[in-house]
Amino acid sequence: MKNIKLFVVIICLLASANSFAQLSGKAKRQQKKEFKRQEIEQMVSNQKFTFIPRSLTTSSGFTKDLNFSYELELNQDSTKAYLPFWGKVHIAKINDEGGILFETTADDLEIKNLNKKGYEIRFKAKGKEDTYQIKLEISKQAYASLFITSNNKSHISYYGHIEAIKKK
Repeated sequence: MKNIKLFVVIICLLASANSFAQLSGKAKRQQKKEFKRQEIEQMVSNQKFTFIPRSLTTSSGFTKDLNFSYELELNQDSTKAYLPFWGKVHIAKINDEGGILFETTADDLEIKNLNKKGYEIRFKAKGKEDTYQIKLEISKQAYASLFITSNNKSHISYYGHIEAIKKK
């Protein structure tokens, strides 16, 4: 009988020790999440970050995974993009380089804090022969959706994440 009581006590102690270990794991995850939230808040408020797309969706619903080094960079009032494009082109150009390519200033830049949801950034950018309206939605954990509307091409969206600008 004593052995059974001792066995039950040992099981209870092991179970409680395991729950304490899980609490510290939860605290670590929460701390890591908070650090990430502060990092994203700083990048957005400084307007210095790079959006890295991982997939795209065309206006017709076609989705494609991306595995190349495409990006859209916002560095205060300047922006540059190197993004792929799949979809309809309304006005075809003879020397069109394809994709969405520009390096210019971000006109009419607006940043909205959506509280728990994250941030919404809108701006206009002018390429060589096209004008783009850009909307970027960023979560508190760095996941982001990019929506681009163009004068000469059908709209397109990208899903990915943001990160700090890498020094070159």
